[in-house]
Amino acid sequence: MKAMILAAGFGTRLKPFTETHPKALIPYHGKPMILHQIERLKKAGVDEIIVNAHHFSEQIIDYFSNNRFGIKGSVITEEEILGTGGGVLNAKELLMGGGSFIVINVDVDTDMNLNRMLIHHESVSPLATIAVQKRKSGRYLEFTADMRLKSRQNDDSAEKNLFAFNGIHVISDEFLGMGFREGFSDILNLYFDAIKEKQHFVSGYDAGDCIFKDLGKTENLLS
Repeated sequence: MKAMILAAGFGTRLKPFTETHPKALIPYHGKPMILHQIERLKKAGVDEIIVNAHHFSEQIIDYFSNNRFGIKGSVITEEEILGTGGGVLNAKELLMGGGSFIVINVDVDTDMNLNRMLIHHESVSPLATIAVQKRKSGRYLEFTADMRLKSRQNDDSAEKNLFAFNGIHVISDEFLGMGFREGFSDILNLYFDAIKEKQHFVSGYDAGDCIFKDLGKTENLLS
């Protein structure tokens, strides 16, 4: 199984470290942030990883060149930031051919069981499955009663089935061939575009009470 780690961002909230290093190489619990993701993905059965890079991309390339993870790895350098959607589409030649694949933000820490999420994805056969959770957030995603993605919301209305997004996807490789325009895009916007066609749906996987930390915030990185 293939997976992609999204690691191209500037990490502006993590200055001054990111003034000289990419966010992916920030130490967290004794090892680089990206190594936590590699180990997490290997445990879930992933045997090939693609990483996108932009900010100090040469350091990420060197990190992969100088280490052996027991897994096939590739780094794609983005000349310009492409966003979450554009980054995945830019890697489609490497992601194709392996069925559904995982996409994970480099700055996520969680104890969520990825294998259970994969089983959920296979059982409902959506265009994509996204990990979500009932927790406080500045932005929410609304789902139907059967956990199909419906809309974005900025408030936490109790009348709606709202969840916060945990930065982890399982995506059908059908997504890569849908003809989305390449260039900068938010992957959630691409999902909503696909949903409008009425032929596709995106499923929410409720991560329950699992640990979740956004490591793009200094206070979480140090805790």
